Amino acid sequence: MGGVTAGVVTAAAGAAAAPAARAAAPARTELGWHNVLSYGAKGDGAADDTPFIQAALDACEPGNTVYLPAGLYRTSRPVRIPPRVTLQGSHGGGEHEYEGRETPPVAIKPLPGFTGEAVLLILDRQLGGYPRKAVEQRVFRLTVDGSALDPEGPAVDGIRAVGQIQHLQLRDVQIHRVTGIGVNTTYNTGTSGPQAPFCLHFDRVSIMWSKSFGVALNNTTDSVFTDVYALGCDGAGWWISGAGNSTFTGCRAEWSRGEGFWLNGWKGVIQFTGCSTDRSGRDGILVQNDDVGSILQLSGCRLDRDGRNVQADGTETGGGGLAGLRVVGSKAKVLADGLIVLPGRDDKGGSVSSPMFGVSATDSVCTVVTSGFVDGVERDWHDGGGNGVFLKGPTLLTSTEG
Repeated sequence: MGGVTAGVVTAAAGAAAAPAARAAAPARTELGWHNVLSYGAKGDGAADDTPFIQAALDACEPGNTVYLPAGLYRTSRPVRIPPRVTLQGSHGGGEHEYEGRETPPVAIKPLPGFTGEAVLLILDRQLGGYPRKAVEQRVFRLTVDGSALDPEGPAVDGIRAVGQIQHLQLRDVQIHRVTGIGVNTTYNTGTSGPQAPFCLHFDRVSIMWSKSFGVALNNTTDSVFTDVYALGCDGAGWWISGAGNSTFTGCRAEWSRGEGFWLNGWKGVIQFTGCSTDRSGRDGILVQNDDVGSILQLSGCRLDRDGRNVQADGTETGGGGLAGLRVVGSKAKVLADGLIVLPGRDDKGGSVSSPMFGVSATDSVCTVVTSGFVDGVERDWHDGGGNGVFLKGPTLLTSTEG
């Protein structure tokens, strides 16, 4: 199913082949593992390891794994992962914040002069020039540390997947301080069929302090996201477009400068279970969708202290019509149960209390919240007009009802 293109994520052009690191590649192990140190990588935090990592990946047969032992691997251009190949370190970063006090156990860290659209680049068959379909590229137990990238230079994504790619898997991965989008899935318009990645599986992934969105999903139908965390991103924590028939479990957006979750067009059903936001600069969850047959189901979700309404100078004013859950101009049905929306200030109590509204709907076909507790600074339940069904269930409490 196609998604809605926002114009904020762009497809990558094909990439030129990297030079071979050695004339003769080392033999793989009996288990099909290729150790990058055997190809000449240093992992010492200084040497450019790009050609050696790429040589190991290019030497893989389908089903092989490229292994990065503990160390800090510097790169100068994107590393491309072929179909049915795994890039794996020994330890992912989780939610740990690296600020020079401690080197991640294993990480890829672009050099200051890095050139390219992403630290890790995953291309479809057409763009990558592969003899087989782009299926099951995997990244496990690895940190991508973008803290040395030029903040004034071109945006660099942490992981970018482009085109007709199926079953991309990320597990125990951290994307840290990249200058673009943390994880970006986008289109190759030059191919037929699904034009962007689909059937994705992300588990225990953290995206921290990216200069754009945390996660950008275009077309990613039939996908499963579990315990994926976006923290402190300059855009929305999550941009979701065309991710119908996908599930999000225990996913989170915190301290986003934009929305926590921005759902902008999809077909089919999207289910959120136990997902949460905290201190989003704009709405906790913003829903916009033109497809009348689509459904968003929210079960047991928690939206805290969103709608800070961050201004260009960094001040927070609250207000602005922002809400924990806001549905605007949507033809999709939005159904919520066990929803909790709470206002509040930042941790130090120095900002204004927000959000302005707990739940807000305007010009939308159907928004129903059957149960939970909803509280907003000015109004718990806000009808902006033009709605079809905007309904509170009998077990939904608001602050004015105790």
